[in-house]
Parts: sequence; C-alpha cells; structure tokens
Amino acid sequence: MIHIRTYKYIFLQVICIILLGSCAQSEKFLGPDDTILSSVQITSDSPQIDPSQYTLHIRQQPNSKWFNLFKVPLGIYCLSSPDTTRAFNRFLQRIGEPPVIYNPQQTINTQNTLTLALKDKGYLNASVTTLTTTNSHTRKTKLKYRLHPNQPYIIRHILTQIDDARIDSIIQASQSDSYLTPGMLCDVSLLDNERTRITNLLHNHGYYKVVKNFIRYEIDTLSGPQNTTLTLIYAGKSIAPDTTHIYDQYYINKIHIKVHNSQTSAIPLDTAYYSDSILQITYVNSHRQTFRPNLLIHNTHLKPHQLLRDKNITQTYQSLANLEAISYTSIQLNEVDSALVDTEIQIIPKKINSIGIEIEGTNTVGNLGVASILSYTNRNLFNGSEVWSTSLKGAYEAIGGLEGYSDQNYIEIGLETKLSFPRLILPFAGTYRHRGTSNLSLQFDTQERPEFHRRVFTTLWNYQWTNHKGNVTHRLDLPSFNYVYMPSISETFREEYLNSDNPHSALIRYAYEDLLILNFAYSHTYKFGAFNTSGNTTRQRSHQINPYQISWSIESAGNLFYALAHPLHLAKDEQDKYTLFDVAFAQYVKFDIEFIKHYIINSRNTFATRLSLGIAQPYGNTDIVPFEKRYFAGGANGIRGWSVRELGPGRYTGEDGKVDFINQTGNLKLLFSMEWRSKLLWKFNGAIFIDAGNIWTTRRYEVTGERGQFSVSSFWKEIAASYGVGLRMNLDYFIMRFDMGMKAINPAYRPSSKYYLPIIHPKLSRDFTFHFAIGLPF
Repeated sequence: MIHIRTYKYIFLQVICIILLGSCAQSEKFLGPDDTILSSVQITSDSPQIDPSQYTLHIRQQPNSKWFNLFKVPLGIYCLSSPDTTRAFNRFLQRIGEPPVIYNPQQTINTQNTLTLALKDKGYLNASVTTLTTTNSHTRKTKLKYRLHPNQPYIIRHILTQIDDARIDSIIQASQSDSYLTPGMLCDVSLLDNERTRITNLLHNHGYYKVVKNFIRYEIDTLSGPQNTTLTLIYAGKSIAPDTTHIYDQYYINKIHIKVHNSQTSAIPLDTAYYSDSILQITYVNSHRQTFRPNLLIHNTHLKPHQLLRDKNITQTYQSLANLEAISYTSIQLNEVDSALVDTEIQIIPKKINSIGIEIEGTNTVGNLGVASILSYTNRNLFNGSEVWSTSLKGAYEAIGGLEGYSDQNYIEIGLETKLSFPRLILPFAGTYRHRGTSNLSLQFDTQERPEFHRRVFTTLWNYQWTNHKGNVTHRLDLPSFNYVYMPSISETFREEYLNSDNPHSALIRYAYEDLLILNFAYSHTYKFGAFNTSGNTTRQRSHQINPYQISWSIESAGNLFYALAHPLHLAKDEQDKYTLFDVAFAQYVKFDIEFIKHYIINSRNTFATRLSLGIAQPYGNTDIVPFEKRYFAGGANGIRGWSVRELGPGRYTGEDGKVDFINQTGNLKLLFSMEWRSKLLWKFNGAIFIDAGNIWTTRRYEVTGERGQFSVSSFWKEIAASYGVGLRMNLDYFIMRFDMGMKAINPAYRPSSKYYLPIIHPKLSRDFTFHFAIGLPF
C-alpha cells in the first residue's frame, strides 16, 4: 500500500509544475512590450468607504486563483504552446485561462469609473489616483487604486414640486416609505430608488400611463456640502408628448381568459365557453372546460371595475405560475376607452399525463439484485390543477450463505400514491393570501427476507405554504400515521438477536417490534438573500449580500393516544405500556434547528457555514425513540471523516471496530461544518471543508452505557472532527459531488490516547473516507 506521504509528494509535484508553468512559461504568450497584470488593490483615504464595495468597477482583473491563492487555470494554459494546430494545446487553452495582459487604457477607464461611482455615492469632489509598479525582469505589473472621497455632500432639506394635486397627496401619504431623509448622503442610487418607488406607487393607484422619467431632481449646493437642498420635481405635463390622459386613473373593464389546448387532430375541435359577471373564459380546441372556472377566478387577482394595479398583475402571474397544470401565462392590456382597459390572459396548459420508469442494479454486501419503479402522474385530476401521482416499486435481491435461515431471496413491493391540491383546504385560507398546497399521501411497503417479513403502512395529510415574498416556507403535518407490522420473524433471528441476553439486543429488539406512531409536526424555513446552488457565486460582493437560512421543526407523537388511554381503558402489555390494537404506540417530542450562512468573498469564492442542533426525547409510553426518528453521524452530509453510522454515540464503538447499525444512533445531535468553495475550471468547482460534532443518548442504555450518554461536563471531549477536500461537477440540473475526508479528532479514544488526534499521525487506511453524493451538503 502506498503511504500517505507518497500521495502528498505526488500532489505537491503536480501543483509545483502547474504553478511554475504560470510563473515561468507565460512569457511565450506576451508581445515585446507586454506585461502580465499580477495584482490589483484598492485602498481609501476615508474609513467610511469600504474599498471592497468598489471592486465591481475594476475593468481589468488579474488571473483568477483557486481558493484565492493559486493561479492554477493560468498554469494549465501555460503548459500549452502557442501552436494551436495541435489538439492537445487547444484542449489546455480551452480549460485553462490565458494570461491577463496589462492594458493602460483599461486602467484609465477604471480610474474614471471609480471616480464616477464615488460621486454617485455623494462624494461630489472625489478623485482617484493610480500607482502602477512594473517589474521589467518578471514582466509583471501591479496596480493600486487610491480612493480620495473628500467631503461628502449631505442633504439637509427636501422639497417637492408636483404638478398634480391628487398625485401630490398620494406621494405625501407614503413618506414613511421614502428613501429620502434629511441627513442622508446625496446618493444617486437612493435617488433612483425613490423614483422607482413613486412610479410603482402610482401604478398601484391606477395611474397606468405614468413613467419614471416624469420625476427628476434639482440639487442646490450653494450653502455648502453639509447643507444641501434637494428638490424632487414631478413634471409629467411638461415632459409627455400627449398629456390628455397621463393623469387619469385607469379601471379594468372586461377580463377574458383564453386557455389554448393543444390541437391533436387536423380538424380544429369545438370551443367551450364560460362567462359570468367577473370574467369570460374560452377553452380553445376543447369540448369541455379544461380547468374549473373557480380555479382561474381564484388565481386571477384582477377584477372588473377595480383600479388597474401592477401588484394585482404580478400576483396573477405568480398564482397561475404556481399551478402545476399550467405551462405558460401572458397578460395583455388593451385600452378601449378613456381610463378603461380590457385584460386578456393567455394560458397554455402542460401535458396532463406522464409515465416514467426507473431501473437500477443493487449490490448489498455482495448480494446482487435489481429494482424498478413505475410511476404515473396526472397534473389536472379534477380539472383544478390537482396533481395525482402513483408509483409501484419492485425489488429483488439474491441472498445466499445465511446459515440457519430459510432459502429465501429478498423481495420488496411498494405502492405509493399522492394527491396534491393547489390551495390550503382550511376555513381560514379563503383569502388566498398565501401560496400553498394541501397534500395527501398513502404508502404501503412489504419486505420479505430470510430473517423476517415486514409490512409498513404510512399515511400523511399536510399543508405547505409560503408568504408573498417567497422567502418564508411553512409545513404542517396533521397528522402522520405510521404502522409497522412484523408478521413473521425466523426463529434463528429471534434467538440470536431479539431474545439474546447480549445488551446489544436492546435497541435491535425495539427496531423489530410492531410499532404505531401518530405524530404532528411543524417546520419553518426563513431565507434571507439568494443561495446559489452551484456552489459558487456569480455576482460581485458589492451587488450580493451574504445570504443565510434558518430552519427549525418540532414534532410530537403519542400524546393524543396517551390522553385517551385512561378514558378508553386501553390495555397494557407485559412492559406496562399502553397498546392500541395490541401494539404499543410511541410517545416522544423532537426539535431540530439549523442555521446556514454563505460569505461571498468574490465572484469565484464563497465561504459556507452550517450549525445544526437536534434532540428527540422519549417519555410516557416510550423508553426509546423509534429507530426511524433517531439521529446518526457520519456520511456525505455529516462529519465526512466517517462513513454513515460509523460515529457515535459519544465515545461508543461497535465490537472490533465494526459498524453497529442499530446501536450507533442517538437522540441528541450537534453538527458544525464550514466549506471554502471555489470555482476551478469549466464545470468543476472545488471545496476545502471542516466538520465537527457527534450524536449522544440522553439516557443511559445498557449497550452504549456512559460512553454514549451526553454529559455537560465532558461532551466537548467527545466532539469528532474531520477535514478534507471535495470536487463538484455542476451539470446544471444537478451537482455530482466527490468528497474525501480525513479524521482529525476521533472521540472513540480518550484524549490521553495517541489515536485521539489522527490529524497529528494520519494513516490513510484508517482515517480516509470517500463520499459520492448528489447535491451540496448544505
């Protein structure tokens, strides 16, 4: 086996070759007087100016760096030669990055743009100087831009001149939302935002023909930079070529919806109609109403005889776009009379029915098999954009070599059906202020193995909805019902595992008993800013805030059954647990919270962090949280120095270091991760990551004992940590992820052991773990 030092040596050699290529071989692509732009720096005279906010205005940037350190793309390019007739040279140049040749004119352009940007921020006397340093030996040029903001111009007085009394009253009534406040800088972006705000405000009051150019500013600086007077002038009558109706408030006259069904025959089909006092609907190429009229009425926020408002048009677009059965929507406004418009809404439905099939091969500990899923989807079941999907799963796996068990292979058959309604079916949801769905799902799964036969039945009714901004998502499960039935367990499996005196049988026994779970759950997700799923940002920092996401959920099970146990005289089993239909029901409460934040360094580098906490506490009718609701550690989305279920709880390890699938779970979770994500080349991104955390039990169980139980005084000694690198391939529709983790701190050993810190003495065969996954870890 190759020692880890050998891998390090090979890796360092490759990096050195590439870096040397970027340093020494780039001159072959330069002209006689050319130099390479090696670095660009911005500084400022004023502490009130953040230079990083002005990097967007730099016209010429140096070559990109992996993780802000290494110019590897340049090095790859420079490994080629200028001879582009050779395919290998063209390949290297295509995936690499050519040297950035310093352009003095771009420096002048940048200097002028930076000066203009400072003036737009209110520093009207600003200037920018440039220091250029060129090394003739290395043929490299360094640039330093120095910002001199000088004294800012402060707006002390704000006046308005509006040539229409009604518009004046509307603007004055909305002053609390204005971007203009006394004491503000003379910031052009804020002034422009105010023009946009006023234009949108008037559009939402029926002023259909108002345009942004009606608004302009005059600034009086005679009293000095600290005492500037700003006058907002609204003068549409002197700007518009036709002033006849520019200040008329427009109302909606008629609303006509056309549903364009696809024509499947050479002869056009008949057309169906619907008309009432609200609107008219035409179903083109259809003998019937493709969508129920009420569906279109409820999702159309435009009403006859109401003011024409932009926000109602936007809400109509959003509501119709959220319907699964609709592919395309277009809204057209036609002026028919003074201050009246007809509205025509064009709708193209999606293909209603679809069938899919998936086939995959399986390999479980050397046992080969095949699995297949046949699915059917109807996106307009009751002509109300209800989505009904049904899938049938079948799996077969050849099992051999199990001594003491019957000669039987693994067979699984599962049936799942889901029905989703495009609205909240609740009395208080009649206002349709939230975009939401109501979902019903039923699932039945049967598994036949030599060790046991299992039947699982699950039913769920839930609601999902978002606010009008789309940044807050709610989910409410009312309720979720799970029933696990074990009709047959082989005598060998029962004697060796379930009835054994070995303490390891405690959790295993609970996992293979009949089980009844009735739980209620609620989850809430809040997003601030936009997350980029490709793993790196494509915008500059000055235009992109650092986004974050907070998610939390709470789940409770068994309380309703427990409250009714005494009044209904429910029987108890031999373990003094209440039973329903001769099955003990689970009772627990579970709470999870997760915080994710991305720090955008530049257009190619992002730093991402995650903190996740969770606890599931059994009580009442349950001593152990059901296996499906417990936490596990390790894996591609956890602490990546360990494989799935290899870590924890606490310091616990399986016998002889083997994975103890059942017992290596817990009901308390702590996880922290951070990643530096960098765009590499083509569709490839890279990552450097650190993960830390563990799982614990809140009670002392016979198997895991004190090694797995959480203790406030010592849990910090049981925090596992790992580090590693990752390669991600962005295929637009999904991301393929390859992560390679190494153990840094292994809590399976006491701090006094030399194996507690494998980061000091790494061993590839013991500490390395490879993960393949789809999507980012967080």
